[in-house]
Amino acid sequence: MPFGSLSKALKSREDRKSVSTTPPTVIGEMLTSRPSASALAIPLEEGTPLMVSKQESPDTTVGGELVALRDDNQVMVQSGAESRRPLEATRRGALDEFLVSLLECPVCFGYIMPPIMQCSCGHLICATCRQKVSLCPVCRVSMTNIRSLAMEKVASKLIFPCKHSHSGCLARLSYAEKRSHEEDCDCRPYFCPYPDDKCVWQGPLSAVYQHLVSTHENVITMEGNDIIFLATNVNLEGALDWTMVQSCHGRHFLLSLEKINLAEGCQQYFTACRMIGTMRDSADFVYNISLEANNRTLRWQSKPRSIRESFVSFTHADFLVLNKSTVELFSEDGNLALNVVIRKV
Repeated sequence: MPFGSLSKALKSREDRKSVSTTPPTVIGEMLTSRPSASALAIPLEEGTPLMVSKQESPDTTVGGELVALRDDNQVMVQSGAESRRPLEATRRGALDEFLVSLLECPVCFGYIMPPIMQCSCGHLICATCRQKVSLCPVCRVSMTNIRSLAMEKVASKLIFPCKHSHSGCLARLSYAEKRSHEEDCDCRPYFCPYPDDKCVWQGPLSAVYQHLVSTHENVITMEGNDIIFLATNVNLEGALDWTMVQSCHGRHFLLSLEKINLAEGCQQYFTACRMIGTMRDSADFVYNISLEANNRTLRWQSKPRSIRESFVSFTHADFLVLNKSTVELFSEDGNLALNVVIRKV
């Protein structure tokens, strides 16, 4: 072999020897420090969720690589059954919302509760609005009395928001619970509690007191838990009412005395104390009404009602009822003085 070829062969052998004698720890460091192709291919942005995906490395060792999750539905897919659960819940929620939207009445825009009526083309309408229209509000064909039994079965499986959700109610209920809840929902609007049913005002509970004192000028206000409610000219003919607001214990109470003509020559006086608040709040108080005149005393004690209950319903409730002769016994110069004491239970 020529001398030049021999020197090149020896040099090549030395190079291979230097590579093969590299310490194992150095090889491990070289493999560890090698950048991941996935990490270089997907630049990570701030706030991007990460997951560890275990893969077999070319060096027959198990390595961990950081992979950025990119999912349009923003569902973090990890592994097995756990990855399917949030996705299935999202799909189920979207399906429920879609089905609930199908039950919106095109007339009142409320949710249609069974019985669900439909026109000959299949457009749905609630039973209340069906009585008000003769033509379908969607396609203008003549309305029928056909019920959509299929949609009634669908409605029985759905969860509906309370119709007072725009006022802050967060309850979600089945259609069987929906009606009873909405009747007692704390977020439903309050009607004007003044005995005169001509007032059509309604609004939130926080606005009831201001409405009474600003709109109904004959309503007087007094502060204190022990006051005298003076009803003047109680002997005048015809239906009359006397109303005042008593403020105590940080709450407002509506005192009403209403004279009603039940028949010719038959008059009765209904006296009630109602709280401007919910029925739960009113259960925490007790009120006493006492009449004293001409060496006679009459006392009455009960719990105040909530203004949720109309004054008309009190004719069959447990409150003070006075007939004309009793009022004449306790009145002086045509004025009836009622001593009202409100205390907290």
